[in-house]
Amino acid sequence: MSSKGQLVIPREIREEMGLQMQDKFVVVHDNSSILLKRISKEEANKAMLGLMDKISDQFRKAGIKRGQVASEIKKARGS
Repeated sequence: MSSKGQLVIPREIREEMGLQMQDKFVVVHDNSSILLKRISKEEANKAMLGLMDKISDQFRKAGIKRGQVASEIKKARGS
């Protein structure tokens, strides 16, 4: 592992699996293992939209308004 936490997938495996630079992966772990699963752009988009829906539901339940979120983002960015 590099100092930046990057891992190298050996060339033989990349070639055998047909991996490309733009491929996206999900990283799953337990106490002793790490699993990389290649996902398509469509799968990644669907997962992100699902996550955004869950976050929106939690904000709604907590009574947090869109303007409040935007204001907090501005504060966090220092702008």
